[in-house]
Amino acid sequence: MNFRFIYLVSGLFLSILVACSTDRNTLVNRTYHGTTARYNGYFNANELLTQAVKTYRSSAKENYYEILPIDALPSAEDVVGMYPAIDTAISKSTKVITRHSMPSADKPSRKKDEHNRWIDENWLMIGMAKYYRRDYIDAEKNFEYVRKFFAEDPSNYIASLWMAKAQIETGRLTDATLNLKNIDKAILEQEAEAENKKSEEKSKKSASAKKEKKKPEFPKKLRLELDKTKAALALAKNDHKEAILQLETALTHTKKSAELARIHFILAQLNAKTGSNEKAKFHYSKVLKYNAPFEMSFNARISRAFMGGDGKIKKELNKMLRDEKNSEFKDQIYYALADISFQESNKPEGISYLHRSVFYSTVNKRQKGQSYERLGDLSFADRDYVKAQKYYDSCAKVIPENYPNALGIKNKADKLHDLVVAVETAYYEDSVQRIAQLSPEDREKFAEKLIKQIREDEARKKREDEARLRELQSQQTVFNENQGGNKWYWNNARTRGDGFNEFRKQWGSRENEDNWRRSDKIVDATQIVDPNDSIPADSLLANAPKDTLSVESLLANLPFGDSAMAASNERLLGAYYDAGIIYKEQLNETAYAKTQFQNVMDRNAQSDYKLMAAYQLYKLYAGTDDAQANQNKDYILANYPNSDYANYLRDPDYFVKRKEMEQLAEQEYVVVLDRYNRGLYYPVISKADLVIDGEKTNPFRSKYMLLKALSLGQLNEDKQTMLPVLDLVIAEYPATPEEAKAKELIGIIKNGYSKNIEADFSNKSIYSYFEKDELWVMIFLDPKESSSTAKTKVADFNKEFFSKGKLNTSSKLYGENNQSIIIVKPFDETSAGEYVRTFKKTRKYLLDLQDAKILYISQENMKILFETKKLVEYEAFFEEYY
Repeated sequence: MNFRFIYLVSGLFLSILVACSTDRNTLVNRTYHGTTARYNGYFNANELLTQAVKTYRSSAKENYYEILPIDALPSAEDVVGMYPAIDTAISKSTKVITRHSMPSADKPSRKKDEHNRWIDENWLMIGMAKYYRRDYIDAEKNFEYVRKFFAEDPSNYIASLWMAKAQIETGRLTDATLNLKNIDKAILEQEAEAENKKSEEKSKKSASAKKEKKKPEFPKKLRLELDKTKAALALAKNDHKEAILQLETALTHTKKSAELARIHFILAQLNAKTGSNEKAKFHYSKVLKYNAPFEMSFNARISRAFMGGDGKIKKELNKMLRDEKNSEFKDQIYYALADISFQESNKPEGISYLHRSVFYSTVNKRQKGQSYERLGDLSFADRDYVKAQKYYDSCAKVIPENYPNALGIKNKADKLHDLVVAVETAYYEDSVQRIAQLSPEDREKFAEKLIKQIREDEARKKREDEARLRELQSQQTVFNENQGGNKWYWNNARTRGDGFNEFRKQWGSRENEDNWRRSDKIVDATQIVDPNDSIPADSLLANAPKDTLSVESLLANLPFGDSAMAASNERLLGAYYDAGIIYKEQLNETAYAKTQFQNVMDRNAQSDYKLMAAYQLYKLYAGTDDAQANQNKDYILANYPNSDYANYLRDPDYFVKRKEMEQLAEQEYVVVLDRYNRGLYYPVISKADLVIDGEKTNPFRSKYMLLKALSLGQLNEDKQTMLPVLDLVIAEYPATPEEAKAKELIGIIKNGYSKNIEADFSNKSIYSYFEKDELWVMIFLDPKESSSTAKTKVADFNKEFFSKGKLNTSSKLYGENNQSIIIVKPFDETSAGEYVRTFKKTRKYLLDLQDAKILYISQENMKILFETKKLVEYEAFFEEYY
């Protein structure tokens, strides 16, 4: 008995040893290695890959503003989290191929047969895993191997199909098309063979026919994947009609509810793109009948509303607003309601809904941008360009980089920016002038009313901010309840980081202190204090610090006195004129342009802007209203008879002739300069006198003066003879290079030449220059300026003009007097120069800080500066190198 047992065990052990061999093609060997390859390799690898893809797709954030991909694939960032599962799947299938191929797969290229029927599935599994891993080239190599080595197996079709999918992802659309056509050809041949099967069965087959190898049959379960791949190829080619045809075919090959919902949603999107709104509505309605994810169902309802709303859909949207599950999507619901209102020609209601969409858009930047853009388009269509610019500017600040027409929106905001500056400047100057002309008692009453309104506006804004915060918290609570505690905001580093960046983009760098929202410039108090008073409430606020809000601070910058009023008028007329030019040349709004130019003419003030405005009005009215044109022409001829405009009106060829005269004058000056260089000083003085006395408009008259002075210096020992001519240059040509030269010569005459000292050109500066150094901008504050207030100003300026730079703002104390310095970083040399130039020419937010000393410096040089306190030497270094 014991011997029998021993024999049995020994036989079993011997059978296992024999079965382990991969070189023997027996039933036992095939069964053992096939079972192992199927369950140890393919099954486990497939489970790992399927679960990884399923987990990714269940948590992936879909972009419903674009046509959804046929199958959601992980991005380069997302796939990193799938690496462990994918790599394990690849490892399992690779191990199976290595150990259980029959015969051995040590040299796959030399193999002629494979007796293990599950090896091709493992090769396919490796290719699919690499496809999801985004290693498309390696995936293709696996699929190509399967196609060549298993040509008579159905896995050949699977390999061709997945190879086409990989080629679509790499943009090789022609190769993908060829692969799919070969599959279609095989299917047609099979269908033709099936039709002829009955007749072939009746006829006697020849011996050669019996030996003919039969082609593998295309698996029916691949029909859905084939249709989806064809649709993906059509989408890659931007052929929406072909994609629709393929997806409609795909609907007939699936019964899975989630799959049907996705295909119907994409069909709805494609039909909407091609203008088939009724079909789109049909497919969106179908989505709601299947097991679609919550967001897909929600977007199907919203998108269906855009296809043409009625009372039923509007009622459904309002019901969705009341459902807490939709709190995160209120911005989209209000946007859809706005669209229905515009379809119903109820514009005020539509605008109201858009404002609510903006208010509730706390997470979805794309939707917030859409709402702002539409508000901008509506204002632009109404020719309210100032309001349109503000909406476009707000849109440009919140939209993501991939937002459609992002560049166009930013260009619109930039294009209208100068108009807004001009209009608001004119509004401000006109307002403060009228306030200045009130009696002291009325001015004080107005200021008191204004302060009261400011407080009310602050309270209103605070309530809005608190309501917005509550809405954000409410959305987060609902999200946590739906998604689970492990996805709570504070436990998600990426979400917290996005929130921090959004805060800085919205508010800039702010100290962690009370009243952090407060800024030195109030820009929201735009309502009128008194219904009967047309003076805007924000007119006095541009220079009034909020922290010291009082009647005195509000009235401190009013233009009292003739000189202040004249300066205000010059700014006012300049703003009117600039606005008119923008309306005329950029917006083609001639009526608006005429109004702005006429505002210049109607103002009781003297300015060269009147001459330019009169000429613009003459050009605008010429040919349409001769009376108005002649009125402005007569004004120019009467008040500015010697101007270029007057000369042009008298002679249309004036500018052509003047250019010819300038060229002739230049030639004459070159001749006189040559005479001076040859020492012919008397002819030079003679010609210079003729030009100085008789040619007041000669463009080289100031240069002739200098030549005369230099010639007199050459002819006379007493250099004092040069002074009258040099004084004349300074008097008649201020702020010109000739004036600077004249002052230099006067200094030499009065003070004498400096001693001849050998110049030392070696660099002995304590500061060093390296081209690629990171640079920090230093803004030196006036002792009266609060550093915290200045930081807020600079942060607001950075947010407005350098929002993409991720700039950091801080403060330091410099020197023995502890002068405050604002530090802004980081920059390279080009961006630092651009920042300083923009800073110096921008008054918005900065106010008087615009005139502060501003330099940029490397970190190493700053360390030296703070140690040595040699600022003057650094300024010289800065001028030389930067």
